Amino acid sequence: MVNDKNIKIQSNQKFSAASLGYFVRLPLTQHNLALATLLTKMQGNASESYPDPAMIAARFSELYSFRFEAAPQLFGKELVISYLVDFVEPQEILDPDYNYREIMETFIDLVTNPLLVAKNLELSQRQLRDEYQELVAQPNNQALIDFFNYWYQDQPDYAASFLGPIEEIEAATVQDVRRFFDSLESCPSCLLGQAYDARQVARLANEGLDASGLSLAFPMSDLAIAAPDLRFAKAAEQGNQQAQLFLGYGYKALPNLADLACGTVLREYLTGEQSSRLFAKVREEKGAAYAVESNWYADNSLFLINAGLDPGKVELTEQIIAKEMQMVADGRIDPGLLKQSKQALVNRQLINQDSSAWLLARKIRYALHENYEGFNFAQAVKAVTSKDLANFVKNLYLNESYVLK
Repeated sequence: MVNDKNIKIQSNQKFSAASLGYFVRLPLTQHNLALATLLTKMQGNASESYPDPAMIAARFSELYSFRFEAAPQLFGKELVISYLVDFVEPQEILDPDYNYREIMETFIDLVTNPLLVAKNLELSQRQLRDEYQELVAQPNNQALIDFFNYWYQDQPDYAASFLGPIEEIEAATVQDVRRFFDSLESCPSCLLGQAYDARQVARLANEGLDASGLSLAFPMSDLAIAAPDLRFAKAAEQGNQQAQLFLGYGYKALPNLADLACGTVLREYLTGEQSSRLFAKVREEKGAAYAVESNWYADNSLFLINAGLDPGKVELTEQIIAKEMQMVADGRIDPGLLKQSKQALVNRQLINQDSSAWLLARKIRYALHENYEGFNFAQAVKAVTSKDLANFVKNLYLNESYVLK
């Protein structure tokens, strides 16, 4: 019997469409990412009930623009296979044949009854090969792949990015995919979301989903990966018109919730708006970069700054970034820009609360991270001070500099 503790549907009184996600958690490895990417592509193309893409599309049309997405997501040490569905609430449609049972049966069929045959496998492999070639044709994507391969050179499974190893995807057989799919039944899983009649949706989910993983604990307390201590610079030549500069700063400890907020504020302060420090200094004043951005990968203990720039201005850009980071560490922080950065983050969250997709993405993050329960991100952002930001940057060290020209 399914334990419904991992089926949590909230009542939706706000949106005209419901949003649900079925999530399966497993360890992040190169193999798991490759097979998860291939499996979810096959599930998006066909199921046993709808054995080709045209039939899937026709079924979605019958269900009033029912939208289904399946893809793996990475959270530190773990990989989460996400099955997402959006559909118009039945009470919005005057059609007695359009109801929660029809919707949930279709969703559950797509998740639990993939068409694991050679034709679907080969179609999906071709599609992924094309996607991969498009991805690596973009120098910034290739640079990101290279960056993580160096960063996790001693932990190659954690270097997995985008689709996973394309060679393994292309070499996989139907039997490989079936074994992988069968193994998911015992992996921790959960169903989250919001629907007008939450009770009925939860009941239908309990009836249709019988994976033993639904009764296993889904949250984890040790998702984060400690940053390696490598401290090196690498460069590669590809003959591109633009150079791609990636500067990876490791965080000296496993980030806590206060660090999550601080890193996000730092990202906004440095690269969030046109008035942000690096945008103003690197792009506007020096004309050194076509684009500059930063990301705080808290689950990877990594603060990453990257820029697309003139190959002749790489060294200048590195100097500017190093100077700005040192200024923050020294407490020389623009109070007006800090206030503006925090307010921009709070405003963005307020706007995002009108997005059912954003709310569902937040649900899975909170469900996965054991310590997120009760965490108020907006309040944490508001509480960040100049001293907090300085202390955060003092705990960062430049671990990897990578340039792809």
